Amino acid sequence: MLHAFHRISLLTGALCLSASVALAAAAMPGTPAALTKASAWTTAAGNTVLATPERIKAMNAQMDKATFGDSIQDLGASISGDKLTGYVNSFGMDEDQYIQRAPISHSFASQLVQDAKANIRPTNTVKYGVVVDRVDLRSFPTLQRAFDSASDTQFDNWQETAVDPATPVRVYHTNPQGNFIFVRTPHYRGWVPRNKVAITDAKTWQTYANPASPAVVTGRVLTLQAGTQPQLYQMGTAIPTQGGNLLLPTRNHQGYLQIVPVKAAYGADLHQGYLPYTANNTIEMAFKHLGAPYGWGGMHNSVDCSSFVQDVYKTMGIQLPRNGDEQAQSFPGKSFQGMTHAEKLAYIKTAAPGSLLFTPYHVMMVLGNYNGTPYMIHSLASYGMETSSGVVKNRIMQVVVSKVDLLAGSGTPLVDQMTQCNTWK
Repeated sequence: MLHAFHRISLLTGALCLSASVALAAAAMPGTPAALTKASAWTTAAGNTVLATPERIKAMNAQMDKATFGDSIQDLGASISGDKLTGYVNSFGMDEDQYIQRAPISHSFASQLVQDAKANIRPTNTVKYGVVVDRVDLRSFPTLQRAFDSASDTQFDNWQETAVDPATPVRVYHTNPQGNFIFVRTPHYRGWVPRNKVAITDAKTWQTYANPASPAVVTGRVLTLQAGTQPQLYQMGTAIPTQGGNLLLPTRNHQGYLQIVPVKAAYGADLHQGYLPYTANNTIEMAFKHLGAPYGWGGMHNSVDCSSFVQDVYKTMGIQLPRNGDEQAQSFPGKSFQGMTHAEKLAYIKTAAPGSLLFTPYHVMMVLGNYNGTPYMIHSLASYGMETSSGVVKNRIMQVVVSKVDLLAGSGTPLVDQMTQCNTWK
């Protein structure tokens, strides 16, 4: 007889694709309107395949090792209490923050920290799970949002990232109230509401962790209907398939996985398998986000700078780490250390389209050159706007096309802050 967490059932459902909605992109200084279309940057040479599936697999393994030391596939059946405590404690509590415009109380902050560590045993069983609804991954077991100021509503310090349905996770730990679980996703660790993850067995989990023939979301977002449950998927999500059906994950009343087979309807927003890794595919996927709202940590069902480039590369099977510093450090790149403004510009003019540019706080994607000026596409919170009274910070909160020497909010050209350029090949 199978254990309870082995129970899997198949249900039937109908497919509902979300309509592609044209987004209005803001005008940027020095960016002609003609450059805000993917066709301005795609070329015949851009159809060249840049890396084979075998090479992509090797790059992914290299990035996993650099970021985590292992793959989610390599995790064992248990974890020591000391190791798990280290993971949980890695999210430091800063009490100088605001919730609902009021300062965080010391008692509330202390209780969250204690809840995160409570119930950790010397040895802890690690379960297999699958995400069933797009969900926020949190620093602590709470959905309360924490901000640096009473007026801020955009940059939640406890928002780590967002996780899409069909994402495999390993479940480390449950908080005392039983409503949050601490998980490892392929790219991150953190807390999610328990009801957003379905428990399954190791064999079925592999269907989602290593899908043989995935359908890949190539729209900015896509809504699928799993029975009565609508599910929002973001670009790059790989959904397992079988016999022409998508295998959509749902959670039954006991908390276990129920798979809903839904007929796959391939088109502009859903592709059979990963896209070939080409410059043109990279650019075309990036431009599907143009005009989308900036979403810190996946807030607003959108992307910040690092999740934007991560989602684009995921459509081609390249699994970048989630955070910008990890993306820069996990793969060899060209260091800009000691280079002047002119030297950086000269190098960027030669960089392959789709290459990533890094500052300590931002990630941008190279598009190419227009009239001798290099341009990039990026999910941008704010930039510096020149006025008669000097440079002022303009909060734009959008995916935009701009020159690489766009002014940062501080008034310094972004290119002067750039530290590295990475090209995956």
